[in-house]
Amino acid sequence: MAEQAIPTPGQSPTPDHIGRYQLKGELGRGAMGVVYLASDPAIGRPLAIKTIRIRDIDDPARQQKLRERLFREARSAGVLSHPNIVTIYDTDEDDGVAYIAMALVNGPTLDRALSGRKPIPGQQMFHLLRQCAAALDYAHTRGVVHRDVKPGNIMIDEDGSVKIADFGIAKSMTPGNTTETRSVTGTPGYMSPEQVQGRSLDGRSDQFSLAVIAYEMLTGERPFQGEHLSTVVYRIVAEQPIESHRLNPTLTPQIDQVLRRALAKTPAGRYPTCTAFIEALSIACAESRGWAPLAANASRSLPTSFAEPAHEERGIAPPPPPPGRPRLGLNPPQRTRRHSRSPLFPILAGIVVALGLTSVFAWQAGLFPALGAFLTQMVSRLPIPASASPATPPAPAPAAAPAPDSPADPAAAPAGATGVPATDTAKPSPIPELRADPGAAAAPAPAATATTAAKPRPQDVWVTSNPPGARVSIDDDPLTVCTSPCMLHGTPGVHHLTYSLAGFKNEYREIRVGEAAMDAPTVALRLPAGTLMLTTNPSGATVAIDGKPVPGTVTPAQIALPPGTHSVTVQRGGRSQTQQVQIEESPVYLRFTLGP
Repeated sequence: MAEQAIPTPGQSPTPDHIGRYQLKGELGRGAMGVVYLASDPAIGRPLAIKTIRIRDIDDPARQQKLRERLFREARSAGVLSHPNIVTIYDTDEDDGVAYIAMALVNGPTLDRALSGRKPIPGQQMFHLLRQCAAALDYAHTRGVVHRDVKPGNIMIDEDGSVKIADFGIAKSMTPGNTTETRSVTGTPGYMSPEQVQGRSLDGRSDQFSLAVIAYEMLTGERPFQGEHLSTVVYRIVAEQPIESHRLNPTLTPQIDQVLRRALAKTPAGRYPTCTAFIEALSIACAESRGWAPLAANASRSLPTSFAEPAHEERGIAPPPPPPGRPRLGLNPPQRTRRHSRSPLFPILAGIVVALGLTSVFAWQAGLFPALGAFLTQMVSRLPIPASASPATPPAPAPAAAPAPDSPADPAAAPAGATGVPATDTAKPSPIPELRADPGAAAAPAPAATATTAAKPRPQDVWVTSNPPGARVSIDDDPLTVCTSPCMLHGTPGVHHLTYSLAGFKNEYREIRVGEAAMDAPTVALRLPAGTLMLTTNPSGATVAIDGKPVPGTVTPAQIALPPGTHSVTVQRGGRSQTQQVQIEESPVYLRFTLGP
């Protein structure tokens, strides 16, 4: 049986009943109501009663609006009959308290499970997420959007099954001020960008919330956090979360790509369904050896180095991993270099900000040309260490960049401006004193060209087939093969997909990949078939194939048949003939003579 909450001082005692239901104790308490453990005396069934104190609202018009919306949304949730959705039994009002009677779940919420010291194992994690996705997709096909998907509304029954609660209640219970909205709808960190902006919602809003939960289960941290509500809302709408593999080193960039697509700022950038998202995440994890979820806040104790320099750069050996937490096969120097920053980074950042403000004032005063040359010389003299240099050379300034359709002109820019290494024949720099150290040898220019630096980023391409299980490749590259439904990656442009499945004909499709993730249309695989070209003399005979009549078919006829041996029977005017024929993918011609 579910745990009963012990009343604390100041709480009112549990009433004996509400409506026809007998109340046994409290299961939970919120800002506007209480959830009770109750019993239906008519059939002796235990259940949960969620109450909303309508009488505590002073405005009668607002009381009526909240009451109508509550009952309307409760009816919408009540029509959902799914094993992973909490069943709604009844809704009514008693003495100024509106209530909803629902099935009792004998188990904790996912929120409590996530707050434990140990993470949820990977297999169990996907068991829970798949059930959540199936329930949400079921509701979406019936026009119901949950709007408040969060761990506190996901319950885990004693048999391990998931039960999603409070379908539609969050929206119906949203009053007009911000304080009550937060107390009713739960943690804002699980809302989608379109939800916090007050836009229209569909099922992809619930997918965003489910992706927040998946991110939290994998990393131990929510992707959007802040001390103030405004900070959280801003990050949801405008900022990308920290890469998941930076918080959990056992994860891979492929896993992070799946999470980021489901956390896209616009619904169009996400997966078509919640199930498609979870399956893509499952495939990415299956292809990543050694991955494991983290417990809540566990990433804060990992030996990462986001703000300190790499040990190799400081000339000392890296410390050994802490007891009980192996490095899981990762290369410590690579991970440290990826996230380390030079101790000069804060100084350089301050200088850049100061220079930017100075430039603004100089521009307003008309001194920008002279000051710009001076600042350029000063910046070039800064002793920037190699560790603080970006991995990719910055793009040239707009004034020095060639036109998009014209080749770079080495004579029009300083040596190396186009990304080509300087040579003895290259034109010398017009400002030789800009070197940081005139006595030191010139550092070699990066070998990458400007074209290489601007190489288009591969985009996710979600492919599906009917039936599933087809091997799909992009541009016939054997290194890109996956089993549908699955995800491929293609750079912007035209690509060719090949679908193959034993017993079916190969299918070929052309797709155009843009600048965002996309879903390729589902491909219906066809059984291989040949064509029987059948004629009789006289014509007008009925046809039977393998003893079964072909309705509505008389000779001459063109009949599609699967490859193999078939028995063909024609009949007209009391005369009939039967003949065996071998069907192949090329047309086969067969003629019968039935007499005068």
